[in-house]
Amino acid sequence: MSTKGEDLSLPTLNGYYALQPGKLATLTTYFERLGPFFFTAEQWPADVSYRQFTASDTQHYRSLFRAVGENLLWESRLYIEEDELIEVLSDPDVEALVILKNDRAIGLLEINFKQKGEAEIVYIGLIPEASGSGIGHSMMALALNRAATRQVDRLWLHTCHFDSEQAPRYYEKHGFRAYRLAIEIMDDPRITGKLPKEAAPHIPLILID
Repeated sequence: MSTKGEDLSLPTLNGYYALQPGKLATLTTYFERLGPFFFTAEQWPADVSYRQFTASDTQHYRSLFRAVGENLLWESRLYIEEDELIEVLSDPDVEALVILKNDRAIGLLEINFKQKGEAEIVYIGLIPEASGSGIGHSMMALALNRAATRQVDRLWLHTCHFDSEQAPRYYEKHGFRAYRLAIEIMDDPRITGKLPKEAAPHIPLILID
């Protein structure tokens, strides 16, 4: 979080810039799809369903969040205070949905409708075993239908290069366009202890001496 008067702009000269020990940097791409949104068919397999998390589902939510996001270095919701997570899950302008296959949680879709006229897909993802099953396309159809129900004019999200390399094409296939790039600098959660050191093996772990 920036402080008043703090300049967060990056250098404009081409070149390589060293990170401080324990930090990671990721290229983040912002995508948007503009309305109007229309209802589309959600072609779910017969053994797949979904439901909305409630305020009493905090532990279930955290467990699924970890299962979906650990190897993508998602950590923001794992250690927030219980009261804060209850507030998120009970907010009428937040739809946090669990995707179930034979009653087993396999996916997370969370959409924030707090901003008037637009919505953010905060999280969308499947556990590794369910990737490539086609269920992700049904999840995006569900997100678009929720945007239609809420009558928003814009749906947006962001992804980074820690995510699946197929992610940008997946969003573009569903009508999103990239409109902004940013560099995010963050503490490596494997060093801070928020995630195990074995998480995200595709992202090199550089230990602090």
